[in-house]
Amino acid sequence: MLNSAKYFILLLILITSCKESNSTNEKSGSTSKIDYNIALEFINEYNKEFFNPTSTSIDWLSKNKYASQNLIKSYKQLQDEAEAADPELGLDFDPILSGQDSDEEGFEIKKIDSINNYVTVRGKSLPDFEIIIKLIENDGKTLVDGSGVLNIPKSKY
Repeated sequence: MLNSAKYFILLLILITSCKESNSTNEKSGSTSKIDYNIALEFINEYNKEFFNPTSTSIDWLSKNKYASQNLIKSYKQLQDEAEAADPELGLDFDPILSGQDSDEEGFEIKKIDSINNYVTVRGKSLPDFEIIIKLIENDGKTLVDGSGVLNIPKSKY
């Protein structure tokens, strides 16, 4: 009889903890909704700046409402390392676009990886030109945390 009571109590504890775990997951799932259109808005805004000869990428990025602090930090770090290695040349490509050129017509979404929150965009007039963008949720807002070669695993590009 004592063993049956122990098993019943253990079963009751397990059921209660599973219900609490599911309740917590449901709550966190509802608050961490990623807006994948942010990737497209971010890269198309950035693309316009890319073709603006008076704009600097780091200034634009620092003021952008969708850029995470981690993305800005990674950009600055890469830029500083490149300038230290070669002060005359610095970065010889755009790390957000992962190249020296871009598509003047902008980008469209090609694929969404909703498990890892990656969005693949491709050029509208250059469909072979693709960029991987990583999104995160921070305080209920979707932010860009990686793009091109910044904060994107090498296996992705």
